[in-house]
Amino acid sequence: MFERLAEAANRKADRLLMRVIRRLADAEVPEGVEVEAMDDGVRLSARQLKQRFVDDPLLRNFGR
Repeated sequence: MFERLAEAANRKADRLLMRVIRRLADAEVPEGVEVEAMDDGVRLSARQLKQRFVDDPLLRNFGR
């Protein structure tokens, strides 16, 4: 019985994770920033991405 409950909880958690990943992958980002959905999250890529996180409030608030 516990195994079935654990499996159901894992399936629900996986669905929630995929929903969050899709939401983040579709989020608005500044021009030149690419968002790639992955199995375990999203990957942001851009030139000087670290500096852009400091300078751009849209990136600082990404995912909120």
